Amino acid sequence: IAEAVGDNTKESAAYSGLGNAHHSLGSFQQAIEYHSKDLRISKDAGERGGEGTAYGNLGNAYYGLGDFKQAAEYQNQQLSIAKEVGDRAREGMAFGNLGNAYERLGYYKRAIECHDQCLSIAKELGNRAGEGSAYGNLSICYHSLGDSKHAMEYATEHLRIAEEMGDKIGEKNAQANLGDVYYQLGEFKQAIKHYKQTLSLTKELGDKAGEGKAYGNLGNVFQSLGHYDKAIEYIEKALAIKIQI
Repeated sequence: IAEAVGDNTKESAAYSGLGNAHHSLGSFQQAIEYHSKDLRISKDAGERGGEGTAYGNLGNAYYGLGDFKQAAEYQNQQLSIAKEVGDRAREGMAFGNLGNAYERLGYYKRAIECHDQCLSIAKELGNRAGEGSAYGNLSICYHSLGDSKHAMEYATEHLRIAEEMGDKIGEKNAQANLGDVYYQLGEFKQAIKHYKQTLSLTKELGDKAGEGKAYGNLGNVFQSLGHYDKAIEYIEKALAIKIQI
């Protein structure tokens, strides 16, 4: 309807909404088609804010497809426009998304710079959810660099904020990150404690993929401890879920 009457604003919003809906369903290629149309309309209308949002949405869709290089290019475009129009919230979001793309590309130091900027903006805006997410992303990057001290520090901060906000997904991710850090340090009892917390939260959330991963992590820890019967039990549960989903 919006297309028929030539209402660019409504047409742009419709394409953006359709793109986001397809993204939520995991239909990333279709999401890209709709966000590309939204981008074209925003450019034609000279609507810089809308253009930036479309770039960000395209970046998220390419990230979902596993094309992290293309995702980073689009997030950089969103970041540039957010700075130009003075949209600090979008700027923080773009830094976070760009950091995630760099992390997946293995550019950990660049990712840390982005997540530090995201964290700074989240604090400035009083965005506790954004702050918690940035701490979690920093923990992942430092863990990948083998810096267990900083990884643990940031994961602990993420967990504290998630618990404060009642954010069960954030809590689950923070517990998993702490489990990974303790496992890397060889502190297996602590790793088990956090992985069991992760497992409990995945069940509460109905997150079958996360549940399978938690079982697999527990299996790895018990294998490292030489408790092979327990390791087999958990790994078999992980495999059963993998087949199921």
